[in-house]
Amino acid sequence: MSVLADFFKGADTKLGVFYPNHYLVAVFRDPEKAAHVVQKLWDAGFGKSDAIATDGDAVVELDKEETGLTGFVMQAMSRFFATEQLFTDHDLEHARRGAGFLAVHCPTDDLKKKAWSIVKGEGPLDARYYGLDGIDHLAGDVKTD
Repeated sequence: MSVLADFFKGADTKLGVFYPNHYLVAVFRDPEKAAHVVQKLWDAGFGKSDAIATDGDAVVELDKEETGLTGFVMQAMSRFFATEQLFTDHDLEHARRGAGFLAVHCPTDDLKKKAWSIVKGEGPLDARYYGLDGIDHLAGDVKTD
């Protein structure tokens, strides 16, 4: 199991597509920036088990673990309807180019606001929050190009 699969505790798909419910996910130009931001989150009171920074290789590895026949079909449908899979595709492109990634568990709106106030100030390339009622796009191109 990859570092990210372990971090997301196995609850990271919705209809076969990556969907880490109650997580804020942000992409930064490099892993060092993501590590800097996760340290700021820890300093602000987020637990080390609730926030993680990683490099793009871990994102690619997670994607490989999540892809199977059922997942492949659901991913294709998600691309067709321009939903969650487009975000995953966009993140994978960033990952292959050496980006850094940050994920923070925010099960309440107050925690989401607290985390976003820290992350936003660090200039993420992309950021989104995966909620029960859909994805809240926070930074970057909403259409993911």
